Amino acid sequence: MQEYRSKEIYGDLYENEDKPLVVILGGSRAGLPTNLSEKLLEYLKNDYSVLLLAYFGVGDLPESLEMVPVEYFINAINFIKQKNKIADDQVIIIGQSKGGEVALLLSNYIESAITIACVAGCYVFQGLPNDLFSLNKIEPKSSWSFNKQELPYIKFYYDQSVLNDAKNKNFCSCYEKSIEKNYNEDALININNYKGKILFLSAENDKYWPSKKMSNILIENSKNNSNMTHISLNLEGHYFLNYEQSVNEIINYLKENKLKLD
Repeated sequence: MQEYRSKEIYGDLYENEDKPLVVILGGSRAGLPTNLSEKLLEYLKNDYSVLLLAYFGVGDLPESLEMVPVEYFINAINFIKQKNKIADDQVIIIGQSKGGEVALLLSNYIESAITIACVAGCYVFQGLPNDLFSLNKIEPKSSWSFNKQELPYIKFYYDQSVLNDAKNKNFCSCYEKSIEKNYNEDALININNYKGKILFLSAENDKYWPSKKMSNILIENSKNNSNMTHISLNLEGHYFLNYEQSVNEIINYLKENKLKLD
């Protein structure tokens, strides 16, 4: 395993010569993807090169999940592709939660063969400061930026009921009310031009945000949804890179859509 610890790329690479590349993006926890299933990692390491990529909260990366440059992902992935001579159609991006949001967003910026969006959002949302309960005291920012400009986003809406839910670790009402009260059509992630395949994995009982509904919104609004599959699982949390049921779905999908080397 090779460690990269720079502003340009902060990740762990399990190199597998002459194999396709899988890039794994975690959620709203800082640093490298956490709670990653050993079963999933071992499966991937046998058939792919695997890059576990951090994007905030560690090293010289942005301190919080606010205004994270899309260019960081583009440059980091391209660096590994070029170093290992991996073609665009040999790249798979797997993102969980906020990582699923940016995985879908990246379909507008880089070519890849497969995107697996686990409990992902269909919108760009307001970024997350280190202290979530400081939201009412700080200037809102987008989660992501490009060319140093924030991407259009949906601002958080919160009232007392939303705050009470958040204290009980139920954040879904915040996102639902934010979509209702602060809707921004420009924040909807466009996946129309993506030529690869997309697997959406959502949670029936999602307490973080309405991942099932948002996955359906993207599919229903896409002009090219024949390449999309949506599986909703009877799960509550967001650690889809760790739960046995979701991990099995990921592995089965990759087996069914095995990339063939040129």
